[in-house]
Amino acid sequence: MLRWMAMVLAFGLAMGSARADEFASGGFSFRTGEVPAFVEDRPLPSEWPAAAPGAQDEQWRFWRYDRQVDHRPGADVAYTDYVYEPRSQGNIADAGRFDLSFNPDYQQLTLHRVELRRNGRWESRLKPKDISIARRERQFEQDIADGLVAALIVIEDVRAGDVVRISWSVTGSNPILAGQFSEQARLAFSHPILDLRLRAYYAPGTQIASHLENGAPAPTVSTSADATVVEVRAAAVDRLQDEGDYPVWYQPYPLVQFAPRRSWADVVAWALPLYPDQSGVALPADLEQRIAQWKKIGPASERLQAALRAVQDEVRYFGVETGTSSHRPRMPNEVWTRRFGDCKDKTWLLVTVLQRLGIRAMPALVNTDRGRGTQGYAPSADVFDHVIVRAELDDRAVYVDPTMRLQGGAPERGDLSGYGFVLPVAAGQAALAEVLAPVDALEGVKTHEHYAVDGDGLRLEVTSEFAGMSADQTRRALDEERIEDRGRRYTEYYGKRYGAIQSLQPPVVEDDRARNVIRVRETYRLGAPWQREGDTRSLDLEAEALSAVSALPDRTDRRGPLYFARPGRYVQEVSVEAPAGWVPRFAREDERIDSKAFGYKRTLEPTETGARLRHELDVRQREVEVAQVQAHVSDLRKLREGSSSRLRYRAPASAEAADREARLRSLLQDAMEGKQ
Repeated sequence: MLRWMAMVLAFGLAMGSARADEFASGGFSFRTGEVPAFVEDRPLPSEWPAAAPGAQDEQWRFWRYDRQVDHRPGADVAYTDYVYEPRSQGNIADAGRFDLSFNPDYQQLTLHRVELRRNGRWESRLKPKDISIARRERQFEQDIADGLVAALIVIEDVRAGDVVRISWSVTGSNPILAGQFSEQARLAFSHPILDLRLRAYYAPGTQIASHLENGAPAPTVSTSADATVVEVRAAAVDRLQDEGDYPVWYQPYPLVQFAPRRSWADVVAWALPLYPDQSGVALPADLEQRIAQWKKIGPASERLQAALRAVQDEVRYFGVETGTSSHRPRMPNEVWTRRFGDCKDKTWLLVTVLQRLGIRAMPALVNTDRGRGTQGYAPSADVFDHVIVRAELDDRAVYVDPTMRLQGGAPERGDLSGYGFVLPVAAGQAALAEVLAPVDALEGVKTHEHYAVDGDGLRLEVTSEFAGMSADQTRRALDEERIEDRGRRYTEYYGKRYGAIQSLQPPVVEDDRARNVIRVRETYRLGAPWQREGDTRSLDLEAEALSAVSALPDRTDRRGPLYFARPGRYVQEVSVEAPAGWVPRFAREDERIDSKAFGYKRTLEPTETGARLRHELDVRQREVEVAQVQAHVSDLRKLREGSSSRLRYRAPASAEAADREARLRSLLQDAMEGKQ
């Protein structure tokens, strides 16, 4: 009898389902317990099939990722069964630690299994008293406090080839969403996976809407007396290479997203109560005074700009997104008084101010991860992760982002088209709205380098002009860095190119924020910039203004579209004064590249005193479709070849003699110093 009970107990440990109990750690708690009753629990295969992708993989194999959720009335549980296998010694460290995040304000974590299979035998590694719970605040450095905590699990004695299985449930969800949830299943990963499933239970009779990408199969929907069940499955899936450099709207994996059938108008109805009218609420006295001043500004666009700059620059971005504050903004008067808030806080503050300035404005929900890829999603509130402001000027929609610090230019000329499709929160709004790029958007970089004879060296004067979003980025960078530190970096850059260098003055910055144009002027003396080859002197030049825009992608053999650059104009001008009597060993050069994504022109010509070189790059579109990538990359290579130039001159004999004398003096000086 005892032997039989011991066998039963051993079997229970092998299956890993934990005895129901509660444990405390760090002021938080978690439970252990049986797998929820609604879960369809399945045994694992004993071996990885020889014919399945990953049979010979030497890094990782994912045996299972199974997520089952119960959204029926009175139930709010998400169960996950995750099974993985490290195949190399280098991956053991990652395999032997695991963390599970949840929000203790409204969620409860229950661990069901932590176990390991070695040589065909399962062993339980669940040691609840060794599990610690800590507030991680993973996004704190990005100015977000989300209230999440993590159960930190360290698994003992994990070896290459062990199969690790962890099963857990999280009960509860953010009440502020009021059931506005959707589910997503990614049907491929960067490692092979044997079994992948997403199974969701809804109330009987629930109608389901779904969204599919990259050849993902439609979910199966079954109905019974007690549930509508939606299921997505994939088996024996090969690893998928993430090529990177994708447009924001694109992701490469087969994807299924589904939710109970609802409309975007339903999502608007959910969001409207979060932003109630504040017209009758008193704002802080200093803000009321500012509003009174702004009301005297004539054009509505200038009133919008004044209010926007105040919220952008004077209210810092920081989000305390614990509990229901993840989606409910704080009161505008509180945000202004504290002088900090997240996107929804700053949005509601700006909307409130604009409405008092006679400008119709409203929040607009954004998905920053997918941009215009959101357009086909099944409507749901949890699709969005950001909020901006839609203002109306002369019956024209103008979108502004109050979280963008130190932005310049007129608001109507700002380009937020990367956000794609957004959902304005206004009564009667029933569809997503597209954020269009302004036709007269100013964007680009223009650099002029002038090299003038200065004794044995050259005086270099550099003027760089940044416009549009390039100016915004430069302005923020200048605000966060001492000018002498930036000057030192600039000096080091040219020093690496030309050797001995002296900065003649700190960089001079001119900021025309109204036009959103920044000029930076630098002045140096280059001690020995010329390379010597017999009687030939040469100077190497680089089109720095074009370098970032024309960078080659990490992967050129692609199956997905390629993000290129922001449309704009990028120019590098160079003028060189050569010493008297030097004869150019180059002739006029003209080069043009005309592709679908960009146009490029390079012109080099000798002058009476030296040379003029000009690079012009006009970016026409942000991204390149798959069929055009190879041609685009080929054109980029040609561009980059032309971006490096070497000017060669024949120096007169007197110059050669002077060089020899200078070198001799230098050697003698070195010898004298060595003796001392």
